[in-house]
Amino acid sequence: MEDISKWLKEIFERKEEPLSELINKYSPSIRRFILGIVKNDEDAKELTQETFLRFLNHPQNFKEVDEMRNYLFQIAHNLSLTKVTKASSRREEFYDELPEKGVDENLSKSIIKKEEREFVLNLLQILPPQQRKVVILKIWEDLTFKEIAKIMSLSEGSVKAHYFFAMKKLREEVFKKEEENGRN
Repeated sequence: MEDISKWLKEIFERKEEPLSELINKYSPSIRRFILGIVKNDEDAKELTQETFLRFLNHPQNFKEVDEMRNYLFQIAHNLSLTKVTKASSRREEFYDELPEKGVDENLSKSIIKKEEREFVLNLLQILPPQQRKVVILKIWEDLTFKEIAKIMSLSEGSVKAHYFFAMKKLREEVFKKEEENGRN
């Protein structure tokens, strides 16, 4: 992937190896991002495929891989918003889609980890959609505020504000939950 223009040319020519490399590299994170917006696994799968089709049907020149990744997220963002605004998506659990850092052999640790992930996902649902998207892109996809701003067509300052208020609200909810658990 050293020469991005050669790699992109091969992708847009629909050569199997570079196309598979592109899809394998970006599909999981694009799907998680879409899933965080539409909250439906089937819709997320479909929109992930549509993201790559749109990418392939609208060739662009990118100077670096990060520009291409951001463009994929932009396409995914726009498709997801269209889906959500056209029809209310069915609500389904999507906690299995979030990446885990290492797999624990110990069953009790795995159960605790799953409960923590479910707790985090439930917390994310209390956030307004813009804040939720910013948090997902910042924390799980490790994008910069500048990259998120471009993807979401917002100013960098707006993205930072969404992140700040989201984290503030999440901290308040965690504190409230800890207080409730302390009383029990």
